[in-house]
Amino acid sequence: MAYGLQQNTKDSDWIIEPADLPKLRALLLEHERRVPPWRISYRHIFGAPLVEEYLAAGWTSHLAIWPSAGGPEEHVDIFGAPPRVLPGAVAADEMGFAEPDLVAWMKRTDRDKDWPIIDGLARILEGAQMPEAALHMQQAAALRSLWRALPTAVQNTLLPHRPLLAMIESVSDDDMLQGLIRLERTIWETVNQERYRRYQHEWKEFYRRWKKEDFWEWPTPEPFSRQHERLVRAAKTYDLPVVILDEAAKEAAWTRGIERATLISGRPSATVLALAPSRGRMLP
Repeated sequence: MAYGLQQNTKDSDWIIEPADLPKLRALLLEHERRVPPWRISYRHIFGAPLVEEYLAAGWTSHLAIWPSAGGPEEHVDIFGAPPRVLPGAVAADEMGFAEPDLVAWMKRTDRDKDWPIIDGLARILEGAQMPEAALHMQQAAALRSLWRALPTAVQNTLLPHRPLLAMIESVSDDDMLQGLIRLERTIWETVNQERYRRYQHEWKEFYRRWKKEDFWEWPTPEPFSRQHERLVRAAKTYDLPVVILDEAAKEAAWTRGIERATLISGRPSATVLALAPSRGRMLP
């Protein structure tokens, strides 16, 4: 609603500087002690403890919050280093909502419902006369029109982030251009899957080791402060890795994603590679 777009969701995504997480934990504990209290819990799905070192390394924490008795369960996903966002590029408006350009990068997942949102955010950027709209637009005719209206100097600043833009003038048919846009989406989807699987695998292995603990239960009905202590202790005891994607792992995830996109699309590998954003852009 903040962006003028509609999507049914139970989750809200929060980007918190990792150094500020102690303040967030203190705020949650304060609300837990209030009368009437909030109920706060980690969720069943995989996610790291709400600790600076984990979120700075790309993990996400997933909380459930009930602000009132009998009220709805609110899902809050907390990021310290949001995926696909370049370092130093986190920006918000005066209300604290992330800028549309930032959200559009975060939404490049393998979920079908996210891609219309990306295109909608591009239209918002276009309406605000922001050239970054060309980085996210998903409709061939609109993208071609927008691209041709941009000065060459502005075009040159955008090309490193979206190689497809360099192909617009050489592809005269909008259907062919739409096919390249769809291939580009496939590349983002497969690389995201490779990234996500690495976190998911490490969590499952940690979870398997942790579940062997006597009288194991998770999440517990305990107050959030005790849940948090339990999860932090388990992460250390049962070796939940902090860093999942070092430089070598990023390169491997990007390479495997490109290979899979080539197989899925049936396009020549040279075409896929020419269209693929750099590893540093996809997995910063």
